[in-house]
This record gives sequence, C-alpha cells and structure tokens, in this order.
Amino acid sequence: MHILKEHEDELLPLVHKTWWFLERHLLNDKEFTVRLEALTTLQTISEVSGSFIRQRVTKHILPTLLKSLRPHKILSVRPSATYKDLKITSSKKGSPRRKSEKCEVILDSSSVEFKVQKHVLLTLSILTTHLKFGDRELYRIIEGSYDYLHKDMPSDVQLNALYLYRALVGVNPDLMWVFFHSLGGIQPNNETFLKISPYKSNAYRKACKECLYCL
Repeated sequence: MHILKEHEDELLPLVHKTWWFLERHLLNDKEFTVRLEALTTLQTISEVSGSFIRQRVTKHILPTLLKSLRPHKILSVRPSATYKDLKITSSKKGSPRRKSEKCEVILDSSSVEFKVQKHVLLTLSILTTHLKFGDRELYRIIEGSYDYLHKDMPSDVQLNALYLYRALVGVNPDLMWVFFHSLGGIQPNNETFLKISPYKSNAYRKACKECLYCL
C-alpha cells in the first residue's frame, strides 16, 4: 500500500474493498492474534490514506478501540490495608498525612491480551497523527487512556501511552497543556477538566512532565 500512496485512483478503491474485512476482524474476531494483525493493517491504511478513512474510523472503529482499553486489567490500584480511601487526611495538629495505595500488575506481559493493549495504544497514536481527530474524539481518547500514564504501569505499555500523548500534543497542544497540568497536579487552575485528587495526581506527575517537554 505504501507504494500506492501517491496514486489515489488505485489506492482508495483498494482501501474501500479491504475495509469490510478489516472492520469485521477488529469488531468481532475473538482471536487476539487476528486482532493484532487487523490493528497492524489499520495502522498502514491510516498512514497511506489519511483523512479518507477519518469518518469511518470515528464512527465505527474508534469506539471499539477505546472500549478495548482496560488499564485496570493490567494494573490494580487500590488502597492499602491500612486505609479505606485515597483522600488526604489530617494527623497530629492538622498536619497532612497521605493515605497509601497498593499497586499490582495483574496481567502477564507475555500474554496476547497484554500485547493487544499495547498495540491499541500504538494504533491510536498513529490514527491521531494521520487522521487529525477533532476535539470531541480527543476528549474520548484522553478519557479512555490516561490511566496508562500511571507511574506503576509496566514500562513498555506506558511507553506506548507516551507515544499516544505526544501525538495528541501534535493535534491540539493547548488542550493537552491544560490536561497535563490538571492530571499531574503541576499547576492547578480554573481550566482543569479532569477531577482528580491532589494525592492521586502524584502517580501521573512524572509522565505529565515528560509530555510537557513536547510543548
């Protein structure tokens, strides 16, 4: 397909013929290995056809990709046995005491399901770069993926999340500046759109600072 990138008359009919089979395997196939191949094909099509598939992806593919993102299946984040929630409480004479949380990686990194999670993040970054989604789609992507920036996420899946967020920066840097400051608790202001406690924001601060270097 890369060879046909400069020849739209041959490329676009080929994409049209391929699309039904691609969509079928992405949406309905229960075999993770088949879905991996379908994601790779989608990446290639987005790179060579760009905005031609934007409407189709936005309507049919993007909701499925976001639904398949399940960060809680990779990393379990919960309060420690000592405390029941993550709120900041006061200890002696009003001094703050942060409640701890327990994080545990619960999905084997060698499993195909884990690889699918990584591949979906990579696919979203490629789609974002080449399709130039609107703000509504960007909000949906952010909402479904920001937990992959958690400091205790496995490094390889967090790296794919960083690729995605750098792609988002390239599409709408102003929106992402507000988001990173909000999520990381770096510079709270009235424009934040993510409701997150100051304690929980510590888990995302390092990744947010890394992404802010792109701005």
